[in-house]
Amino acid sequence: MVSDFSEFKKIDMHSHVGVWGSPFHININEASLMEHMKEYNVEKTLLTGSSAENNQDAYEVCQKHPDQLIPIAWINCAKGQAAYDELEMRLKEQNFKGGKLQSLFDGYAVDSPVVDPVAEICEAHGVPLFVHSGHEPFALPWQIGLLAERHPKLKICMLHMGHGHGIYVDAALQMAKRYPNIWLETSGTSMSAQIYNAYKNVGKEKVMFGLDHPFHAPSVEIQKILACPLEKQDYERIFYENAKAFMGELLSD
Repeated sequence: MVSDFSEFKKIDMHSHVGVWGSPFHININEASLMEHMKEYNVEKTLLTGSSAENNQDAYEVCQKHPDQLIPIAWINCAKGQAAYDELEMRLKEQNFKGGKLQSLFDGYAVDSPVVDPVAEICEAHGVPLFVHSGHEPFALPWQIGLLAERHPKLKICMLHMGHGHGIYVDAALQMAKRYPNIWLETSGTSMSAQIYNAYKNVGKEKVMFGLDHPFHAPSVEIQKILACPLEKQDYERIFYENAKAFMGELLSD
């Protein structure tokens, strides 16, 4: 088994910069983020702030490291038109490369009609939508499946692929297999066995590595991938190639 966490170059599909209070009491700043990227051989990180109110923080950090950090806008659909307007501005004026929904924190159902304008804006701009998964009643994989069904041309990355609940993880695999516009991201999910099953049974191109830094330890997130009984080229797909294909020209714009 590979044990060197820096062996494979990586694209981290999901991490943050900022400060969180209760119940997490954690933080990560620019210096720590860049240090960890170097330590773990992360070539690029898709970065959001610590909330929908902190997109500017992520933007300013990304501006300092344009070849390594890619800004993703956290959008709170519960705010309605103000949120949609912000997404338009971030995409048009600041060159953000996607939208992110964290409906557990922000308090709306991810299959609610309030999400449709965000999906439509992302599709119109040719950028993906990253969607937190794994918590009822706001962000279950079946709800993300309904969203994908309504917007079949929109690329959706299901963050955490169901998270820590075995039934939800299984549902994430089912939804990604049913809907060709859903991809799976691995941070926070609890089972290497299901990462392996997703890779083998949902699609080799559908599973992408993420850290969700600082909520999860990079060594743990990397080891979950390395614990899968795969070959070197398979690890390379999960850690790097699938993300590169998913993002396409957005990685270099």
